[in-house]
Amino acid sequence: MFKSAKNALAGIFITLFLSSSAFAAGQFDGVTLLVGTWGGLWKDNQVENIVSKFEAEGGKVEFVTGSPAANFAKIVAARGQAPFDVVEILAAQVKDYHELDVLHPLDLSLIPNTQHLPETHYNEWLVGSWETQEVICYHKDKFAEEGIPVPTTYRDLVHPKLAGRIQFPDINSGGGLPGLAGVTFAEGGNETNIEPGLNLVKEMNVLKFWARGGETMAQFESGDIIASVVHAGWCLRTKKLAGQNVTTVHPRINDELVGVSSEGWWGVMKNSKNVEAAQWYINQFISSDYQLKMATKTGLVPVNQSVFEAMAEDPLVAEMIVLDPEKVANQLRVDYSKVIIPDWTDQWNRAIAQ
Repeated sequence: MFKSAKNALAGIFITLFLSSSAFAAGQFDGVTLLVGTWGGLWKDNQVENIVSKFEAEGGKVEFVTGSPAANFAKIVAARGQAPFDVVEILAAQVKDYHELDVLHPLDLSLIPNTQHLPETHYNEWLVGSWETQEVICYHKDKFAEEGIPVPTTYRDLVHPKLAGRIQFPDINSGGGLPGLAGVTFAEGGNETNIEPGLNLVKEMNVLKFWARGGETMAQFESGDIIASVVHAGWCLRTKKLAGQNVTTVHPRINDELVGVSSEGWWGVMKNSKNVEAAQWYINQFISSDYQLKMATKTGLVPVNQSVFEAMAEDPLVAEMIVLDPEKVANQLRVDYSKVIIPDWTDQWNRAIAQ
């Protein structure tokens, strides 16, 4: 009898131990999630706000840093075997990812924060991550002092007092494709006819074609430029960090569209063994909390529109960034499925770079 009681007691202790161990186990115990994204501040924000939550679930995050172009090249070099589970993708790359057939279909029930995104910003393959609003950033004081009219269109940048005092994105920069698309559509062109846009860029008499958005802030600060075609976040940083009295204009494209938007996406790789964890990561990235922090630090526009109201509490953000969902929906978005990017680049090099 004593032996039976002793065995029973041991059984209880074992059960309690196993129960407590199971209770302590996290959702992603033993999982190492590989995330393809930019480095620097962009990665640091994710480390600070997402990685700690993943680690609390027993997992570990390792970053494969690089530009979206560099990370796509890694997939091509590995013959479709991506060196990460989940990766950031530019709008202009979506067609390439589909053609290479490297995306894993998503279970959107595991990414419930998509409920806060416009329906255009998620599908069975991709979930939106951020947007930029491509604008004309101009120096209010300089324009007023010199009697230069406030621009409302890209063509307004063709002005004798602006000659040699404008920046425009280089075709190979992050803003190059949406920038060229904006001037092209505004001049009556489209995805298959960019000649009108190239002609307008030549008329602008641009001082410098920027490769990195930070060049805008530096050249406003030095006084070399008084206007730049750049995304609104860089204009916001030029005001906040460099103390330059700049603001944005969202250029009129035609009678229906005002402003230009470009977006980024998250995709899960077909060869990933951590699909559930990758979808968890995407869900955290598009959460209201993370999207607001991201927007506050970078000036990018959240795809999670539930934070627009909180963003508008900052008067400078409200001045420079469109936060009305209907107006955001009414901005130009390029259909990159119709764009042959090497052809755009070749035409740019022949018309502008030389």
